[in-house]
Amino acid sequence: MSFKFSFILLSFIIAANSVLGESEDENEILKDSYDDCRKWWRKSLDSTISVGEFWFYMGYNSMNIGILEDYFDNNPTAREKQEVIDLNLYGELFKHLCSTLGHTVKSCAALRKNEAASRSIVDAVMLM
Repeated sequence: MSFKFSFILLSFIIAANSVLGESEDENEILKDSYDDCRKWWRKSLDSTISVGEFWFYMGYNSMNIGILEDYFDNNPTAREKQEVIDLNLYGELFKHLCSTLGHTVKSCAALRKNEAASRSIVDAVMLM
């Protein structure tokens, strides 16, 4: 009886994660990416970021800004929070941008982390 209850409970947990469309692994990847972005900007890990900081971290190109503008046009609630991007909004923006560009969250996060590690903010500004 206990085994059946445990199995049913586990099934509900798996179904809940599937409905959200995010695995535990993906949530961790997004949190690590958000932390990496804030570290790159030399911000404390309890702070938020702006849409400009997000865009810059994600590669600061015109295609990305267009994708973000379209996202905000279709999501007015997100538009209201674009200057105080928390982990939840960061995850939404990150997944939207990566999927629009044809990348998985995992590959996109690895690429962004490598890019951030290879250039400082000053270097990135000089390349603009």
